[in-house]
Amino acid sequence: MSAAARRLVRRLGVRRSDVTAAMRVPDRAVPPYTLNAVCHPDFWSDPEWLQVQRALELPRGDDEQHRKRFEWVQCVFGLERLGVLGPRSTVLGVGAGHERVLFYLANRSRLTVATDLYTGAFTVSPAAEADPDFARDPDHYAPFPYRRDHLAVLRADGTRLPFRANAFDAVYSLSSIEHFGGHAAASVAMREMARVLRPGGVACVATELVLAGGEHPEFFTPEALQHHVVEQSGLVPVERLHHKPLPQELLDEPVWLDGDIYKNPHLVLGRGEHRWTSVVLFLRKPTPAQYARSTFAVVRALVNT
Repeated sequence: MSAAARRLVRRLGVRRSDVTAAMRVPDRAVPPYTLNAVCHPDFWSDPEWLQVQRALELPRGDDEQHRKRFEWVQCVFGLERLGVLGPRSTVLGVGAGHERVLFYLANRSRLTVATDLYTGAFTVSPAAEADPDFARDPDHYAPFPYRRDHLAVLRADGTRLPFRANAFDAVYSLSSIEHFGGHAAASVAMREMARVLRPGGVACVATELVLAGGEHPEFFTPEALQHHVVEQSGLVPVERLHHKPLPQELLDEPVWLDGDIYKNPHLVLGRGEHRWTSVVLFLRKPTPAQYARSTFAVVRALVNT
C-alpha cells in the first residue's frame, strides 16, 4: 500500500476491524466440512469424525458424548482438513494445560509449544488440566507414544504471549479464554493469538456458548462471541457458524454443576437459569494481499457514498 493510500485510509477513519469485517465468510469451508460449530450429538454419528476421536485414543470409546471430547476432536479434525499441520508446521497451544491434543500435534508438526500458567485454580480443579508437573515431566501425561523433541512446554500468560509476530502456522485454545478475566481479557488474548499467527495461518478457539439465561460475565452469548472473539481478533472465520438446535431434553435436564458432573451425555451444562455448551471456531489470518484488496474495497465504498 502506497503512502498516499495509507494517508487516505487514516483520513477516512478505516479501522482494521472494518477491513476484516468486509472480507467474505463462506457458508462452508473448502472442502465442505462443518468446522465452525456448536457441540451437538450428531457429531458422534459421523464416521470420519469418529476416526479422529479414535486417533486421540480417548478412553471409554465412541459411546461417551462429552463436550470436551467434541472440542479436542473438532480441533484436530479442523486443523487437519484446513491443511495447517505437517512436518514443517509450528503450532502454539494457549491455555493448553496437558490435554492430549498436544501429544497428537507433536506427532503432526515440526514443533508444538504448550503454554499455560501451570499454577492456580486449574491445577486442583476436578478437570486438573494444568498440573505444574507437566512442565517438568510431560512424558508422565502422554496418553500414547509421541515425539518428545517436537513438544515444548512454557509458562506464559495468554494475554501476553512471549513470541514474535507471525511465528506460528496454527494457534489453538480450548475452553481457556473465558477464564482469563472476562470478555475484555478474552479479546486481548484473541488479539495476541492473531499477532503470533502467520498470515494465512489458522486459529482454532473453543469456548463456552450461552444457550439460555442471557448475558454472562465470562461465557459468550452469540452476540458477545461475534464481538469479543471474532471481530476483536482481526481474523476471518473460515466459514459461518453452524448452530443446529440441540435436543430439548438436553436443555431441560442439563449437567448441573452442583449435581452429577459425570453424566452422559455431557453436552449441556447448567447453573441457575444459564445453559451453555462448547462452540469451536476456526479463524484465518488474512495475507497482506487479501488485506490490501479488502482495504481498497472499503475505501472505494466510503469514497463513493
